[in-house]
Amino acid sequence: MQCIFIVLVSVFISVHLWLLAVYINIAFLIIMHIQPKKSLGQNFLKDPHYLGKIVEAAQIGPGDQVLEIGPGLGHLTRALAETGCTLLLLELDDRLIPRLREEFGSRSTVQIVHTDALEFDYSGLTGTWKAVANLPYYISTAIIQRLIAQRSRFTTLTLMLQKEVAERIAADPGGKEYGFLSVLVQYAAVPRLEFSVPAGAFTPQPKVDSTVLTLTMRERPVTVANDEALFLRVIKAAFSQRRKTLRNSLGQLGYSRDVMNDVMSNTGIDLRRRAETLSVDEFCGLTNYFGGK
Repeated sequence: MQCIFIVLVSVFISVHLWLLAVYINIAFLIIMHIQPKKSLGQNFLKDPHYLGKIVEAAQIGPGDQVLEIGPGLGHLTRALAETGCTLLLLELDDRLIPRLREEFGSRSTVQIVHTDALEFDYSGLTGTWKAVANLPYYISTAIIQRLIAQRSRFTTLTLMLQKEVAERIAADPGGKEYGFLSVLVQYAAVPRLEFSVPAGAFTPQPKVDSTVLTLTMRERPVTVANDEALFLRVIKAAFSQRRKTLRNSLGQLGYSRDVMNDVMSNTGIDLRRRAETLSVDEFCGLTNYFGGK
């Protein structure tokens, strides 16, 4: 009975320390007259329950190298640092850099870089990394594309995204959610929807709910696109006019009528289909056929 009491007290203290840290950070914003920037899509996750769930979903532990994009006030950073991992923080907002340096600057396991995640050179990362991020909605697709392009440096990406974006990434062929981002990501990684996060868990509250998504990088795609730049062009063209048939949407790639007529006999793919009905493997097949022309 005494042991149970001690555990309950420990949990009570831990939760209240989390809440105290959150209130201190909010007070910091007020004192420094810092308003979250809409232009940067800043919505700070404050709920310790969801912060802990993110760390758990990312499976962070001692010895891991973790890249956190947009640490903001450091709420998630604090939870990550407690695991004993090595952290690299990328923060664009120069108003928040002093706050991060004040709390984490003395830790040898934390490096803070004042930079734009859309411009950071991920190719310079050495070893293998896990990325964790609460991504602003307006740049989430662009950031994901950059991380996917450097996927050999990452084992997993654990991302908090707008719910609709996360669902599109994990969508199966045949539905309206399945699109360009679904194919691009699923070619390189296995997506898993982890859990939803309500708007009330953030300061300020966004107008939409969020979902945490984990992407586990494939060591090798199930079917390889021999030319990944062409693969990107093919899926972009295919979904650019998703209500049209593949014959019409892929026409912008510039291949001759004869080549387009021969697609069915060489790939088994009927160009009267729409892009949303094709699997990732079929898009690879199209890419490899066009690449030989």
